[in-house]
Amino acid sequence: MFTIRTALSLLLFLSTFLFPQLAKASAYWMEIHGSGKIKEEVKIQVCYGFIDDLSERHRTTGSEFQRIKDFSFFFLNTKGEKLTIKLQPKEDHWEGTFIPDHEGTYRIFGMNDQQPVLVRSQDPKENVRPIDFMCGAYHVGTPSENTTPLQFMDISLQEKNGIYTIFPYRNMKPSEKGTMLRIFNPENWEKNIPVDKEHRAIFKPTMPGLYVIRQDWQDTTPGIFLGTSYSKIRYRNNYCLWIN
Repeated sequence: MFTIRTALSLLLFLSTFLFPQLAKASAYWMEIHGSGKIKEEVKIQVCYGFIDDLSERHRTTGSEFQRIKDFSFFFLNTKGEKLTIKLQPKEDHWEGTFIPDHEGTYRIFGMNDQQPVLVRSQDPKENVRPIDFMCGAYHVGTPSENTTPLQFMDISLQEKNGIYTIFPYRNMKPSEKGTMLRIFNPENWEKNIPVDKEHRAIFKPTMPGLYVIRQDWQDTTPGIFLGTSYSKIRYRNNYCLWIN
């Protein structure tokens, strides 16, 4: 028994200290960059990477990076029209662009339901099918107050005096009271905020940079995808907010 415990402890040590990236949580995120002016190009950058022990975010370019091609991205213009954003691979991100032609809010959203099942063990009951959503908004002039959900999992924001009200949705309906939202600030410190009885949450940014507002939900209905069995689907939505 002592030998087994010693071996397990040594394996944990090696995994954590000699191969640190294996212990890192990785994810997709989106950055939206532009001047905020009419007729000037907006860049949508979609990335994959991890956060290190110093809470710094790193972009990576492995197999998961290549799967960004499986995301479908769109934007909703000020006329309510849904238009496709075509992504092209760059050095460390995939990029798409659009040009705003009117003042108001342009909502950006994407989905990837083509990722392979995560095989956790030989027991199919441990396998998980991931489905990822992303969303964000770009404002030109006065923002539009449109919080209507656009996809299965969605988040919209309203800002007043530097304070943001979060409106999360699941299955096109307001998320239930008690649903936990995870917010990562530009230094990648995490804060958990529950959805209140009015189906919303409130937070105040404290510094410029990228904020990621995340909602997860698991559907325990089993199935088969691309020939691999799974016991549940992990839905994840990341709202990516860039504060200048």
